Amino acid sequence: MEKLKFTKEEQNAVFGLFDKCDVALLKVSLLENGEKHIDKVYLDGKLYDIPSKELTWKLYLCEGAVDLIREKGSILKLDNDEKNFVIRNHPAWILLRTDIVFKDHNIDEFYGVAKSGLKRPYGLWCQDYCDSMGEKRYYPRKNMNSYMVTYDEFATLLKTDKDKVRFPIKKGLFTTFSKQATPLYRGFFEAMRVKFEDNPNLKVDFNKYGYPEVFYQKNGQMVKIDVSTKDGLNKLFEFSPSPLGKIEDSEKKSIQKKKRPTKGNKKRK
Repeated sequence: MEKLKFTKEEQNAVFGLFDKCDVALLKVSLLENGEKHIDKVYLDGKLYDIPSKELTWKLYLCEGAVDLIREKGSILKLDNDEKNFVIRNHPAWILLRTDIVFKDHNIDEFYGVAKSGLKRPYGLWCQDYCDSMGEKRYYPRKNMNSYMVTYDEFATLLKTDKDKVRFPIKKGLFTTFSKQATPLYRGFFEAMRVKFEDNPNLKVDFNKYGYPEVFYQKNGQMVKIDVSTKDGLNKLFEFSPSPLGKIEDSEKKSIQKKKRPTKGNKKRK
């Protein structure tokens, strides 16, 4: 199948449909008159007719998740309901699931709009793709908040962070994240690693919000491991050791040193 190409005007029209959620895959057909027609949209593991009320509602929820993070900051500051809402609907989480899990369709039939080439301030990309995941922001140099970059340029700059570690998900697939990655963020990748290794002692499923849940069998019952927490991850590592090891306590205990007496404090004989 020959790759269809959109003109710049057509691209702008397509991206305008998604506004703050340009992470969809489009199924496109070529009409007899040479015009291109978007038949369906593949978004977060589901096909939508275009146009449709279902797609309109989904895009509305995506926009709400983006606005919530931009208003309140890191996902780590949200209550549980808000956090689940962001995980289910935010484009950053949708893109993460699509990149790792939902590539079951014949990719030759789809055209991505995830990387539209649209330039935004670096600080805004940080809000959308760091704050929404609970990841630490990274600035290669000072005063970069207003620096205009595309998503590809932003992602490339993030990779220059020397604090990031390489993490294997499955054979031929790696990701990188900060050494101090939060359990919420690291837990997603650790669960995916376990899912792809087909560990007979563990079962991995997505919950209704699109975050992985891991279960192990105990006394004939399935017990859930909350991989979004430090304790849960360390429990998981008992069944499937992580290539990065356990999560250690980051709090450093202060060591009180005895002060040596100064000359002024010494008693004269």
